[in-house]
Amino acid sequence: MNSSHAPGLRILVGAGSFADAAAGFRIIEQLPSGFCAGLGGILVEEAALLATSEIPDRRVILSSGKTTSAPSQSQLRMLWKADARAFRKLLAHVSGPYDTQWVFMQDKGELVRTALRAALDWDVLVLGYRQIHRVPGKVIHLQLSGPAGDQEDASSRFSHLLATEPVIFSINETLDEPLGGQASKSFHFKSLDDALAALARTNAQAVLVDFGRGPIQGQDDLLRILEAARCPVIVSDASQPPSLLEHSTQIPPHPANADPQNAG
Repeated sequence: MNSSHAPGLRILVGAGSFADAAAGFRIIEQLPSGFCAGLGGILVEEAALLATSEIPDRRVILSSGKTTSAPSQSQLRMLWKADARAFRKLLAHVSGPYDTQWVFMQDKGELVRTALRAALDWDVLVLGYRQIHRVPGKVIHLQLSGPAGDQEDASSRFSHLLATEPVIFSINETLDEPLGGQASKSFHFKSLDDALAALARTNAQAVLVDFGRGPIQGQDDLLRILEAARCPVIVSDASQPPSLLEHSTQIPPHPANADPQNAG
């Protein structure tokens, strides 16, 4: 994601709902013309949520704190169909200014695992997470300690596009205790757990991570980041070794190989 490779990125947005997807697309909409060479979306029907709907007398807690009956399987499927239509429409709308092809897919499973499999043929994966803060937060770049170069440049570029200052969360296992950097723009942690604890206390509007450089080791770490950040997570170099893939998984192609019926 360095400046010399930024133009022409193929970006895939993965989300479990339209609201989560919309938060990811809001970031993409702020990218300059030419930054995006192809745009894709994958809506994941999470199996755990569907299983919950089978539990008798199930209740859910709303954001207001009230409880209500959980939706039935038929209601969930109606919601997913509506989300799919809205997701597809927004995908086509966002791709318009970039004058690029787009592809939309649906799958079932666990969001992070399924999105990572789908991202094999893409440059960047954006995991959507609906906005929970009214005030736009910081752009956090989570990395291993040491020279970052183009990683810090990517963080700075996204921060500039989102009208905020970048904050670096750097992990160094040799540290005795967490350290704050100059002007509180760079923080050093001994472990990923320490960094995630700090991230959970931070109002972030996007988190950048690089699968090829760490500090995350796999999909479980990425899920923990998403849960702690509570905002879209932008993943570069998201390709997984073939041994981690299930052969039955459907992987959406990047727009160059897209089905003309799904391309805009």
